[in-house]
Amino acid sequence: MRTLVCVLALSCLTAGSLAQPDPAFQAEFRSEATGSIEIGRIGFSELVRTKADSLGEAELARLSGYLRSDLERSLISANWHGVAVRETVLDITILDVVPNRPTMQQIQELDTAHYSAHANGGAALSARLVNADGSVIAEFRYDWFNPDPGSGAAAGVWTDTRLAFQGFAESIADSLGVAPGPHS
Repeated sequence: MRTLVCVLALSCLTAGSLAQPDPAFQAEFRSEATGSIEIGRIGFSELVRTKADSLGEAELARLSGYLRSDLERSLISANWHGVAVRETVLDITILDVVPNRPTMQQIQELDTAHYSAHANGGAALSARLVNADGSVIAEFRYDWFNPDPGSGAAAGVWTDTRLAFQGFAESIADSLGVAPGPHS
């Protein structure tokens, strides 16, 4: 029995030491977050703004909602959202997005666009975590575009982009470590 416990403990230590950080994620911390993280502004880079003409403004609003939802879910799960006295704000910029399929606006405007067309999608994002006094706590960057050409038969318009959003949200929550408990 003692041997089994040692083997299990050793395998847990080995598995943890082999865990690699997500290569798509970069985080640069200047200090530690000390309180609840609220999601601030979700903005769009010039590149995405120029794509808005072909993608459709409604699609940008939809993407912003998807990203906010993913961030809230990850931060709540890690006890960083709405739990502590001192608030910090996470401002995000969507740097680039590539849909898996044409959006409705593209289908309506382009004679050659058809929903059956498939591309590898994804997203590039950046974020700044700002303290209540305005100082930057951390900066984050995430770039993930699906490298697998696959058939894409099951992909929706934003499948890969949503996977990138989820990876970004989870990576931020993981990078923050253990959330401080509420102070009395």
